[in-house]
Amino acid sequence: MLRKGGLGGGQVAAAAPAKKKAKHPALGVVRLDYEYPPAPGDSDHPGSFGYEVYYRCCPGLTFEMCQEGHFPEDVERRFADAIKHLEARGCSAITGDCGFMMAFHVIARKIAAKPIFMSSMVQCPIIAASLEPKDQILLLTANDHHLKPQKTVLLSTCGFDVDEDRFIIKGCQMVPGFEAVALGGKVPLEKVQPGIVQLVKDTMKQHPRISAILLECTELPPYADALRYHTGLPVWDAVTAADFYISAHQDNPRFGHNDWQEAWDGTHEEYELGLNLTKDELSLVVSKHKWKEEKKSRALHKKKKLDKVQKKVRKQQSPMLGILRLDYNYPPAAGDIDHPGSYDYDVLFRVVPGFTFEMAQAGKLSPEVEKEFRLAVKWLEDKGCCGITGDCGFMMAFQPLAREVARVPCFMSSMMQCPMISVAFDKYDKVLILTANDDTLKPQKETLLSQCGFDVDDARFMIRGCQDVPGFDAVAKGEKVDTEYVQPGIVYMVKEILKKNASIRAILLECTELPPYADALRHETRLPVFDAITNADFFLSARQDNPRFGFNQWQLDWDGEQEDYEFGQHLTAEQAARLIN
Repeated sequence: MLRKGGLGGGQVAAAAPAKKKAKHPALGVVRLDYEYPPAPGDSDHPGSFGYEVYYRCCPGLTFEMCQEGHFPEDVERRFADAIKHLEARGCSAITGDCGFMMAFHVIARKIAAKPIFMSSMVQCPIIAASLEPKDQILLLTANDHHLKPQKTVLLSTCGFDVDEDRFIIKGCQMVPGFEAVALGGKVPLEKVQPGIVQLVKDTMKQHPRISAILLECTELPPYADALRYHTGLPVWDAVTAADFYISAHQDNPRFGHNDWQEAWDGTHEEYELGLNLTKDELSLVVSKHKWKEEKKSRALHKKKKLDKVQKKVRKQQSPMLGILRLDYNYPPAAGDIDHPGSYDYDVLFRVVPGFTFEMAQAGKLSPEVEKEFRLAVKWLEDKGCCGITGDCGFMMAFQPLAREVARVPCFMSSMMQCPMISVAFDKYDKVLILTANDDTLKPQKETLLSQCGFDVDDARFMIRGCQDVPGFDAVAKGEKVDTEYVQPGIVYMVKEILKKNASIRAILLECTELPPYADALRHETRLPVFDAITNADFFLSARQDNPRFGFNQWQLDWDGEQEDYEFGQHLTAEQAARLIN
């Protein structure tokens, strides 16, 4: 059992007054003025999420308005009211219940101070960056004829070009039973699920380079697990997008600052369309209740049918993360990317003999080390890893090399998250990036721009190094870091930066040895904090069984035990002889 350290450590923590616990994070969902019976997994079903969720209908906001990309002034005002209402309720991030709300994404960002993601399509850039350029991504939507006309909006808000060859757009409008979505009726999951799976399998036969799936429609997540099982591919959807943004606000129970956030009681607030509206606003609601009476019996009937199907499956291995290690031996703290206790899934390490920090920083490998790098990536994939990362942010320079070798997503730096973070805020908001040493990050400018879409000269991103924080010099020396001693200095430095820069809305920890301080920063700043762990969790979530809905019991449970690892393990005698450390 790993024990978490307290804020400040030693005398500093004892002297500090106890702070009131922060409220557990909650997701806010802006709903269309459209009443229908959502299935578990749908964005409008609170049971789809493992945290609190609040809903607010926008009276008069119809699907047709979202599809056309504009609404009248009175509806825009109500749209703003809905967002402000959700923020006032304490929502940590806000989304919409229709992917076409991305047409109003820019407007929403101007209204909110919290992260806004009006479509699951905001995940496109980070997914694309993790795969080879010639690999293809299947985008599944309710109706492909409706999505393609959104080309301009998708490009401007998500950085996604619908005409690009690597994105295959497929609509589900012809799947038997799925027409209920367009009609606003209850979708027969047991009938639709096989049709969705067959549609995807047929598409994969036509396009064998498909390496990932993104479900655009907010009514498609119920089929994500079935697709994971039947295709063996990572599947992202509206729920994985929400989980990503909420994770940056959540206490990480495995390491770092503890007991600073209230625990969620696991109970969702009951919601009916029109709840939380005034009498005047309620009179403007177009949709009427139609389906309440049949809700309970139909849901139970559906679950029994799906359970019968699920008993026949052969369970698959739980997902495992692969980590490429520098030829650099040091004692990692809990939360560090090289500490197996930082994760709640299996992790496998493989050192690359001769791969030094200096090589990573320079962005160049010798021929011998490049060969070892390729072998290490292939070895991790052959061992069953479904995502591969590195233990140094400067490995981003070798993202193209890793992608070339692997068929699974590669994400060699936490900076991969930059596009997904920045798209959630207004163009005048800023993101603070903390690194071990800011002078060493800036030379990576071209690599970061080409591989992450991140411009280090962009005024929206503020880069600050931690090299002068007392005790943090142990990182550069390769010594054990006293996290309890370092933590108050990290928090103090960030607070001073925030005093002078009120427009900072999020924090990204670039260095793989900074995650131990993420929870303390969340507590003290109340800002979302992203790091190497949220990055890894995002990619692994696309391969994990979601137990709250859909196709269940198809994946073996992780036993909670991490394999002991010693530096140089998994190498041949000849490779071990080439180790520098």
